[in-house]
Amino acid sequence: MFEAEALLRLFINFEKIKTMKKERFEAITDAVMAIIITIMALEIELPNFNEEGINEFIVQIIIYIISYTFIAILWINHHNIFKYVKTVDHTTLWINFLLLFSTSLIPLATRTIDKTFFDNKSHILFALILGSATLFYFLLDERAIKLSENKRTTDTRKMNSIATLLFTLAIPLSYVSIYISSAIFVLVPTGYFLLPRKILNKNPTD
Repeated sequence: MFEAEALLRLFINFEKIKTMKKERFEAITDAVMAIIITIMALEIELPNFNEEGINEFIVQIIIYIISYTFIAILWINHHNIFKYVKTVDHTTLWINFLLLFSTSLIPLATRTIDKTFFDNKSHILFALILGSATLFYFLLDERAIKLSENKRTTDTRKMNSIATLLFTLAIPLSYVSIYISSAIFVLVPTGYFLLPRKILNKNPTD
C-alpha cells in the first residue's frame, strides 16, 4: 500500500513538471545509451575456432557493428539537435523516454537476428525496433526545432522521413528477400553518417 502511494505521488510530481534543465535531460539519455551499448557488447559470444564458428562470428560482429553504429548516430544526433535548447518541456520528456525505450530493445533485436539470420521474422523484429527508434527520434527532432527556434536543414528532416519509411518497407521486403532488408539496415546508418558532411559542404562558413 505504501509503495503504491509513493508511486502515485511520484507520478503526480512528474506530471507537474513543466520544464527541465537540458543537463538532467541529457544525463539520463547518456546513461541509458551507455548501458544499452554495454549490454550488446556483453552478449557477443566467442566462436568455436573452426571454419563454421569463425564465419558465424564474422556475421555476429557485422550485425553488432550495424546496431552499435545506429545507437552511436542516435546519441550524436541527440546531442546536436539539443545544442541550442536550454530547457525541455513535458512532451519532449515523454518522447525522449519512448525513444530510449525503443532503443533499449535494440540488443534484443540484435541477438535475435544474429541467432536466426535466415528467418525473415528476425528481420521484421529488427526493422520494427530500429524503425520505432527512428520515428521517435524524428518526433524528438521536431520538438527540438520548436524549443530552440533554430531552423534545421531540410536534409535532416528528409533523412528522418526516408529512414522511417525504409525501415517500414524492410518489413514486407523481408518476405521477398532477407538480403533486401539487410541492405536497408546498412543503408540507413550510412545515410545518417554521410549527412553531416553534406550539410557541412553546403554551409562551409558555419
